[in-house]
Amino acid sequence: MIYINEWLPNPTGADSNGEWIELFNSGNETASLDKWHLVAGNGKKFVLGGKSIGAKDYLLLNRTETKLTLRNQNDSLFLYDGSGKLADQSSFMGSAPEGKSFARSGYETGEATSFVFTAPTPGAENKIVKEFLAAETYAFGRPLNEIFGNADVFWLALFVGLIYPFLILAIIKKNEYLSELFFGRD
Repeated sequence: MIYINEWLPNPTGADSNGEWIELFNSGNETASLDKWHLVAGNGKKFVLGGKSIGAKDYLLLNRTETKLTLRNQNDSLFLYDGSGKLADQSSFMGSAPEGKSFARSGYETGEATSFVFTAPTPGAENKIVKEFLAAETYAFGRPLNEIFGNADVFWLALFVGLIYPFLILAIIKKNEYLSELFFGRD
């Protein structure tokens, strides 16, 4: 199987010279990437025609070759197979730390489904320091920042709708001028 293994969206120095994408072939045979293509989060496409990856090997693609611009915030990367079907994807929300690659982790479990920002290892096995995984693992297909949902909006509206009028009423009653104005009392 061909994976997006690692990518560097925010290199130290100029992005145009330092960005790269690394693919990995986990299969036991060389894989042809004829008609395969990568699509960056901005919608730009790079066709991998004529390229191949050896068994258990890596393919490193520099920005100068792909012309794909990787964003430093809230970016995605998609890999499509020769028939146009989505083969793999990777995305992060928030800011990419400078000089850190977004690397696939979890190979030891056979389920390489999460990514972590770590020291780049272009063309080689990802080296992920395990003590940092708990704090920096990004679940596959989930945003890093939780989105304000419908239930949150409901509870906020309920709070404002019930508590806020009582607070205003208490302020009016405590103020002599406002109390007389609204309630007609002395």
